[in-house]
Amino acid sequence: MKQKLTVLVMALALLCTLLSGCKSMPDEMMDAVTAFGDQITRITDQTAEAGKLVEKAQSVLSSGKPVSDVTTTSKLQGVIETVKEKVKFEVPKRPASLNAINEKVEELKNIDFTTYLDQLKGATEDVVESQEDYAMNDTEVTQENGVWGVYEDGKLTDYTGLAQNQYGTWYVKDGKVDFTFTGSYDFAGKTFNVVTGEVKA
Repeated sequence: MKQKLTVLVMALALLCTLLSGCKSMPDEMMDAVTAFGDQITRITDQTAEAGKLVEKAQSVLSSGKPVSDVTTTSKLQGVIETVKEKVKFEVPKRPASLNAINEKVEELKNIDFTTYLDQLKGATEDVVESQEDYAMNDTEVTQENGVWGVYEDGKLTDYTGLAQNQYGTWYVKDGKVDFTFTGSYDFAGKTFNVVTGEVKA
């Protein structure tokens, strides 16, 4: 009787061990599947962001605004072409086995488009700053009917930014010098100190 009981206990112990082993396998598989999905989401999010950034960059290039440094536009065009060529991703089919999934996850981890995205953002900002720099130096503040602002054909423009005249550099909002504005203003890649509408050194 005692021998049968020992065998029964050992059998139960073996069964528990097998069951616990079987239980952990689905957990490992679940973790692997989750990791696979996370990597797919990360990479597809990057490709989607790249598409939006390319669209914005092309819009900046096609705006027709002159720049103070023409090299910025050629650089941006080159970055756009590189991103279009390099930032591509075709979602793979999920492997069936645990080992194959883990291998695929490691493979996906090596796919990272962050550098291309950063280059595109930076090159776009350089063009915008160059456009703003040109605008600040080429846009003149004049006075008509007692109103200081940026005029074209005798009418106020909708220009917002910095503009100059013989008296200094001014913060212009919707065509008019904003003499009420005091504070920091970012323009052409720099931060300017503005006091009652005038840029101070």
